[in-house]
Amino acid sequence: MIFKTLTLNNFRVFNDETTIDLSPRRDGVLEKNIILFGGLNGAGKTSILTATRLALLGKRALGQAIHKKDYQAYLTEQINKAALKDDGNSSASIILEFTHTHQGKHNHYTIERTWTATREEKVTIAENGQLDHSLNSEQVQSFLHELVPPGIGDLFFFDGEKIAELAEDDTGSYLKEAVQKLLGLDVINRLGDDLDIYIKQITKDTASADTIRKIGELEAEKAKYLRYANKRRDFENELNSLLAEVNKDIAKLEQKIEERGGAWAKTKDQEKSRADDLIKQQTKLESSILSELSSSFPMSLAPTAMQNLLDELNAEKQTKDAKAFNEQLVKNFDGLQASLNEQFSDTSNDIMANINQYFAKQSAASVLEAVILDVSDTGLAAINAQIADAELAKKHINKLNTELSTTQNELANLSTNIERAPDENELAELFKELRKLDSQRAALKTRYMRQLLKAKNFVEKALENAKRLEKLYTSQKTESSITKAIQRVDTTQNVLNEFSTELTQLRVCQLEELFVKSYQKLARKGDLKLSAKINSKTFDVNLVDQDGITINRKSMSAGEKQIFAFAILEALGKLSGKVLPVVVDTPLGRLDSKHRNKLITHYFPEAAEQVIILSTDTEVDEQFYTIMSKNISHAFEIEFDQETKCSTLSEGYFWAEKVKEAV
Repeated sequence: MIFKTLTLNNFRVFNDETTIDLSPRRDGVLEKNIILFGGLNGAGKTSILTATRLALLGKRALGQAIHKKDYQAYLTEQINKAALKDDGNSSASIILEFTHTHQGKHNHYTIERTWTATREEKVTIAENGQLDHSLNSEQVQSFLHELVPPGIGDLFFFDGEKIAELAEDDTGSYLKEAVQKLLGLDVINRLGDDLDIYIKQITKDTASADTIRKIGELEAEKAKYLRYANKRRDFENELNSLLAEVNKDIAKLEQKIEERGGAWAKTKDQEKSRADDLIKQQTKLESSILSELSSSFPMSLAPTAMQNLLDELNAEKQTKDAKAFNEQLVKNFDGLQASLNEQFSDTSNDIMANINQYFAKQSAASVLEAVILDVSDTGLAAINAQIADAELAKKHINKLNTELSTTQNELANLSTNIERAPDENELAELFKELRKLDSQRAALKTRYMRQLLKAKNFVEKALENAKRLEKLYTSQKTESSITKAIQRVDTTQNVLNEFSTELTQLRVCQLEELFVKSYQKLARKGDLKLSAKINSKTFDVNLVDQDGITINRKSMSAGEKQIFAFAILEALGKLSGKVLPVVVDTPLGRLDSKHRNKLITHYFPEAAEQVIILSTDTEVDEQFYTIMSKNISHAFEIEFDQETKCSTLSEGYFWAEKVKEAV
């Protein structure tokens, strides 16, 4: 399928009629596959994606179970507001022209979908220029669903939000739904349910009147409980929406408080208390330092002088000791002379002369040295003790100074924080509003849990009835004459289950291979050796490294998850076997430059024969535009007029003039 033109008439931000040429253009023999739309937020990019999905999928573009009334309300919302203001009966329309090979024939189709605020939509189809009058709107839609099954369409026409949902889904539910639609397993499941209904019906037809009555009562009761449960679920959904709104309001308010210095205000009282403690601690430390300064500490400032003093005092002590010894010796010389005379009368004078000569030499040095300071032994011991204390005092003061410096720094930081904190009165109203919202949230959560429990209770009662019904039907099966039919149905259901299991397993293996190819193409170099393992029951996808270790998807960054999601979508698209254009709205908003570069280089140029990208100027900027330029067929810029509240579309991109000049 290749889109040729898309015409919007009074659709969303596009007033009157706007026709967009989507046909890929050639550059010589090469056909360029990318059609690029550029627009700022709110310009109308999503309108292009919405129109494409609506044209092909109809109300299934909104989901599976959409009521006719809700669909009509949605269509009314899509009518351009300016057109409705001018004329309440204004009609809106989407016309999509495309070529497609169907049942072996290459045809040109034109789909037109028209509606007003009060009139249901009309859908027509023209094949090769001939309008088919034989098909009504529903039949045209059925034909379109054959070309583009709704589940498949979601894989080709998607936006950044879809990527984000798929990226953040850790349950595998999105992938499970997509694979089941791809394989037609939903049809098999539906067929199984229909067979079950058939068996119950023929069992009921052969049952006694009493049994039929019991079945009727149980069915009615089961339906009643399911109805009640669904009603509670509706309440749950309403409460969930309200909770989401309150959470959003709380987040905005917290942001507002944060911007006004709320973070500082929260801790202001604590910081004031801490500052008081620090001031006391600072005073205590300063007092301790002064005390140390008045002690022996000054001696530690001149260690060499103190050592010299000690040496001098010790030398003087030795001199004084020597002099004292000499004095005591001289006092005893007369006694020594008398003793020598008695024992050595002949030689006593010589001996005494030798002794005098010896001690005269020993005392000569000490006699010559002067004693200046003349410090007593007690004084010298005190000085020694003070010098030793001075070293300890120095170490203590260093420690106190370090503590004082730390205290002063912390005090300075606290003072800054306290100064930053706004006045409490300034934030009082905001905090009051925040507390009110918190109370609302708590009340809503309580109500939500209450509804949840009620719904669970009703579902449990419905399940009890279902079990009783199943027993009743089972007993009837053995008693009735429909055993043969039941056996055939059971056999059919078993075959269907086996077929479903085998088909799922086969396709999951194919999906693993396709996913790995896509992921390796888009991932970083370090991830090239990764493989994938998909659980065929839960459809949860896990990446496995070269050592066989499973990588936790929750640990991946937001960008890696987005790349993961793109790879899944591409693999599913290829697995579907459908050759459809890819339309993607704002796909790069949550990616960093490296991941964007991967998509720009390896995804968009190869995603399909026709790729329509709806982008802002920051997503596909000049650098990325240059990289993709060889694949860009043509580009459009969507501009929103604030005065008319409508958008216009012109060929070119944000810097179209520059591009032309460069060419």
